[in-house]
This record gives sequence, C-alpha cells and structure tokens, in this order.
Amino acid sequence: MKMKRWLALALLLCLGVSAAGCSSKTAVYVQSVEVLAGMGGIAPGDRFAGLVVSENVTEIEKDGEKTIEEVYVKAGDDVKKGQKLFAYDTEQLQLTLDKQRLELEQLDASIENFKSQIATLERERETVGGTDKLQYTVQIQTTQVDLKEAELNRKTKENEVAKSEDLLANAVVTSPIDGRVQSISEDGTDNYGNPLPYITIQQVGSYRIKGTIGELQRGSITQGSRIKAVSRTDSTQAWTGTVTLVDYENPSQGSGNNYYGGSVDEMSNSSKYPFYVALDSTDGLILGQHLYLELLTEEGEVAGLSISNSFVCFDEDGSAYVWAEKGGKLEKRAVTLGEYNPMNDTQEILEGLTVSDYIAFPDEQLCREGAPTTREEPAAEEPVEEPLAEGEVA
Repeated sequence: MKMKRWLALALLLCLGVSAAGCSSKTAVYVQSVEVLAGMGGIAPGDRFAGLVVSENVTEIEKDGEKTIEEVYVKAGDDVKKGQKLFAYDTEQLQLTLDKQRLELEQLDASIENFKSQIATLERERETVGGTDKLQYTVQIQTTQVDLKEAELNRKTKENEVAKSEDLLANAVVTSPIDGRVQSISEDGTDNYGNPLPYITIQQVGSYRIKGTIGELQRGSITQGSRIKAVSRTDSTQAWTGTVTLVDYENPSQGSGNNYYGGSVDEMSNSSKYPFYVALDSTDGLILGQHLYLELLTEEGEVAGLSISNSFVCFDEDGSAYVWAEKGGKLEKRAVTLGEYNPMNDTQEILEGLTVSDYIAFPDEQLCREGAPTTREEPAAEEPVEEPLAEGEVA
C-alpha cells in the first residue's frame, strides 16, 4: 500500500516538473541572423577583392625550335592590333633557309642524274641479250627506286623551305587584337610544370570581374548571385552584375585575407576558388582595375542570406518557417527558401528574414506562438555528480 502511494506521489511530481518546463513563461533564447549568416561563409556587409579582367583572352605561342631575338612588350602593357610583340633571330633563320635551299638544289641534281642513268641503261639494254639483258634490267629497277626516294625527299625539303620562308617573312610577331599583356612566360611552364603560352593578352572592351572565395566561403556565392562592385578610390562609382561561374575545378593555393574589412579565411593554406561576374554595364571601368565586391542588398534584405539548415522548420504542406522574435515574443514566420548547400549544411533564405532579425533554435517544448524571448545566452549547465555507492571507489 505504501509502495502505491509512493509511486503516485512520484508521478505527480514528474507531471509538475514537465508542466513547468512547457510553461509559456519560460523565455526562449534567440540569436542574431547577422551572426548566423556569417556562419554560412560571408556575413552581410563583408567586402572582398575583385579585379576587372577581359572575358576574351588570346594566347600567343612561340616556336620552340627558334631563338627569340627581342621582346618589345612587357606584362601590363596596352597593345594595339598589329603592334610588334617579339621577333625571332633572323640571322639563324636565314642560315637555315640557305642550307635548305642548297639541299633542295642537290636533290634536283640527283633526280636529273637518276633520270639520265635510267635512259642510258635502257638504251644499252637494247643492244645486249641473254644474261647481260637481265643484269641491265636489275640495275634499271634499282636506279628507279633511288629516283622515287629522291623525289619524296624533294617534296619534304620543299615543305621545309616554305616553312622557313614563312617564318623569315613573319619573324616579327604582332598582336592580333587590342588589349593588355597579361603575362609573358619565359620558361613556358607554371610552378607545377604545366605548359603556358608565351604571351597572354586580355582583349579590350569585353570586361567582367574576377573575384575569389576561400574554402570556408564555399557555397556562399553561387551562379546567379547578385554582386555590387565599388571603386577602391571613389566610393560613388559602383557597378552591379550577376555571377556567371564559380570555378571549383581550378582552385589555387595561397594564404591571406579574401576580405577588406570583413570576414577572413584563417586557413593559411586553404584553396581559393575564382568566380566571375557579368556586368550590367561596363561604363567607366578600366582593364586591370581593382574593386571592392559585396553581395547586393536591397532594403535590408540580403540576396543569398544563408543560415544553418537546422533553424528551418516545415509544416505538413511543405511550407518553410522559422521561429522569429517580434516585439519580445516568439512568432512562427514563413520564409522563402533558395538553394540548399550540402557542403556546409546551410539554407539560403530569399524572403522573410533580414540581418536585423533574431531567431530561435527549434524546440518542441519551448517554441510556441507568443512565448517570451531573451537574447542572453543561457549559462551552460554543470554536470551533476551522482553519489558513490557504498564501497565504490572513485
């Protein structure tokens, strides 16, 4: 009987504790969307570096068998179509051409000699008979083989002479476009041994912006993201555009900050990924100009605002919502979702939240419409040590 009374009392105590835990008087901790968005890689207001580059790039190769005598340009120079870039050593080219022409004349003489020999042998064969006639026939066939070989060698030598004449006539290589010399590779390879063109020229008049994001910012900028570019010398000059490509296939290694006045990538050897922005207008831009870039904002709402996916809830009909603070109370707020990034488990919020909002982590017991909110982070609970049983050693 006593046991039943004890169980009933324990049940009442448990129900009382449970009811207290679900009480609407319990304040729900809410967190800043601005801070949470920073967890996604790029926080609102962050700036990072951009460079005006050409959408079209021309690569000039050089003949590895020839010697370059003089280079007329350097990296960073602006060039016009038809302007001289570099010249081959014409003295060596002329010597090569003279030698090839001499060899061609010798082959012509050999061919005429073989033809003359064949004609003579054929006449002499008509004056003999028996075994001597057979010997003349064998000698004629052998000479005919030598003639065919000489004629083939002559065709090859003719092609060599034509190529050398063309190189000599075009010993000075000129620019095929108006543009800026981006690089000159004397070694012909990069740091990893990959082949490089001798001269790379960026075309004038076809501008786009190149930026980079770090490993921690993967997914923060995606194809279609709207970007604002601001002049580093005149903040009143600004351009807008749309990201057309985030090139995860060609990362580069490096260290340093991606941002100026914003978040930084603290991974000293993390990968950098280039992305490219197609501009709405290129008026006033200069090839090679350095810019500040930031995600485009409109009326406080950030395009591409991303938060941890764990803060997003779904109704039975599939509509998304978050628990947001409004006037010190909790409300169930509908949001419009964008792209989900599985790399860091973040969800893009297109509508429904701004950087000034505060939201709560979903909790089935605490999150209710009208529940009071607090922005003070709750203190961590210290673990409770259970008393040791009799005879038990710690």
